[in-house]
Amino acid sequence: MEIEQKQINKIQDEGFDQETKLKIQAFMDEIDKKQQLQNIPYNKTKYIKFASDRERKLLFFTGKFDKKEVPETDFQTGEVIPGKYKTRYSFECYDVTTTTIEEESQTSQPEPSIWERGIADARTILYYLSKDKNILEVTRNGQPGSTSTTYQINPPLD
Repeated sequence: MEIEQKQINKIQDEGFDQETKLKIQAFMDEIDKKQQLQNIPYNKTKYIKFASDRERKLLFFTGKFDKKEVPETDFQTGEVIPGKYKTRYSFECYDVTTTTIEEESQTSQPEPSIWERGIADARTILYYLSKDKNILEVTRNGQPGSTSTTYQINPPLD
């Protein structure tokens, strides 16, 4: 116990060793680079959320997207499942669903949002983007809290 306290005191007095400082800086540089590439301020990122069954949104996709591996979580408890990962795709888009004139006047310049999806929905979105269809109509099919919610994703009918 006394040895651990001496190590803590040493780190507090002298700071981290050079190797740790370099590792921290490398991670910070990597994060900064990714944020610059996405041109999305990290702390101001808004996410597209669907809350109710049959909810419909019209989304305008900017063409910016990313793929990442994230830890798998238990749906009911929200706890991370050790050693299990899933692939998530993040799409930058604008919610251009028709709103009332009153709502439109309150938002001067819409900000891009992120819609995060799994492999199946990402495949559908990427297919339409490859066909230059960047406005997609998305309808949620599933009650709030359902583990079997699906999304119907199609170009809007003109």
